[in-house]
Amino acid sequence: MNSNVWPAVTAAWQDKRYLESFYYLLDYVNPLVRAMFANTEQTEFNVPHGSVLVHISIKDQMIEINCPLVDITDATRIPLLRKVAELNFHPLTVSQIKLSGNQLVFHFKCAVDTAEPYKMYYIMKEICQTADRYDDEFREKFKAKNILEPKIVQLSEEQKEQAWRQTNEIINENAQYLAYFDSQRWYGSSVDFLVIALKRIDLCTQIKGYLRTELDRVLAELTNNNVTAAERIQLGKNFLHHIQEAGKDSFVKNIYQAEVFIPEKWRTSAEQAKTNTEATLNQVQKYHNDKNYIGAAIEALYSIYDLFYKNNMDNIVNAILFDALANAAGKSWEETSGILLNGLRSISTIHSTPTTV
Repeated sequence: MNSNVWPAVTAAWQDKRYLESFYYLLDYVNPLVRAMFANTEQTEFNVPHGSVLVHISIKDQMIEINCPLVDITDATRIPLLRKVAELNFHPLTVSQIKLSGNQLVFHFKCAVDTAEPYKMYYIMKEICQTADRYDDEFREKFKAKNILEPKIVQLSEEQKEQAWRQTNEIINENAQYLAYFDSQRWYGSSVDFLVIALKRIDLCTQIKGYLRTELDRVLAELTNNNVTAAERIQLGKNFLHHIQEAGKDSFVKNIYQAEVFIPEKWRTSAEQAKTNTEATLNQVQKYHNDKNYIGAAIEALYSIYDLFYKNNMDNIVNAILFDALANAAGKSWEETSGILLNGLRSISTIHSTPTTV
């Protein structure tokens, strides 16, 4: 993201230079898009994103976006198409998945003078994000096939081994905490620590593929208060157990680097991080003052790992939080509570220019 371009995006839109505003929007997302993925006339763009190619066409004062997702020639079509119908209601809001021959294709079209920058950014984001989350699921569950081979870079064997080792450390450590919380019948704390464990794994390994889809699904269930705590705890335990039982070879298939057009995580400034942690800081301070150090530590860890799970943050925020987490590792509950509290306080004192989208 090139945030310096955003003022040009909005200025062009306000001056009714609608096409120019859209070009600036592409520059905001990635300055290389128009240089690398456009035709000479700047009317056709083919931008890679993971295992899909986002095609943008500008013609007759219309902007059209198409993104072929998967080929369903040999797929189990009825349950697959039922799932697509569900996605067209949620999470998709404006774009839709259509059946074109034997291909499922994202589609959106609008007039240039209605291509408001925020709207267009969110539309491209929802296409890329939904493609990321469901192409692997469609292949795994319904036997669909990729239309394009994804442009990915595999990690080194050393990095794969490190990711597998660290993931097992997180899972094994989490099991010890859960055994303690369950023995005290602190089932809410067990649920919280399962959420923290999954988001720690995501932060450390940036898993992708079908395993990422499953991790997101399990996280959604863990935070579903309509399900009993006991059921959620068992679901989380089973998922972590499955990762270990499936083994390293299965796990490392889901960690790699891929081409990205619109990132799934939001770009968050230091100022926004400060706003997002304000309520947590107050709650952690209250727990700490009351000498409820376990509650303070859980509240802080839950919030910090949630920030990383949802956002790409300024380096200054990363430095503060990574430093707090590193210093808190292996400490007593009381020490951990104080260290994390100070980290959150440090965020509350930094200043940054508010980000755009």
